Amino acid sequence: MSTQELQSTEHLLDVTERLTRCWDQRDIEGTLNYYTEDVQYSEPGAGVRIDGRDRLRNYLNSYFKAWDSRWTIYEHHRLEGQNGLVVFWDMEVWRPGSTDRVMTKGMDLVMVRGDQISRDTVYFDRMQLKSLLAAA
Repeated sequence: MSTQELQSTEHLLDVTERLTRCWDQRDIEGTLNYYTEDVQYSEPGAGVRIDGRDRLRNYLNSYFKAWDSRWTIYEHHRLEGQNGLVVFWDMEVWRPGSTDRVMTKGMDLVMVRGDQISRDTVYFDRMQLKSLLAAA
C-alpha cells in the first residue's frame, strides 16, 4: 500500500474535471500538464496502452486530428483508501468539420498523484462510433 497522503475527493474530482476541460479544448500541452511523466494511459477496448507522457503526446496528436469531443462527468466514486476515482461520463463525439455527432457513455478509472493523473484507464463502447467512421 502506498504511503502517499490521501487527498480529498473534491481535489481528485477537481483535477479530473480540469483535465477533461483540456481534452474538450483539444489542448495537447494543457492536457499533458495534468498527467505525470510516468503516466499509464490505456483504453482496453481499443487495445491502447501508453506508458509515459511523451508517448501520450503522440497519441493525443493523432486523436485530436481524428476526433473532436466534449465530456460531461455526471457521477464519480472514490476508490476507498486510494487517491483514485471512477468517473462516469457522457461524451458527444464527432469528426472535425463534420455535423454528424454521436452521444455515448463511458467511464474512467483515474489515479491522482498530487495535482496530476498517474493512471487513466478509459472504458466505452467504440462500436457506437461506427457511423462516424463510415462517414469519414
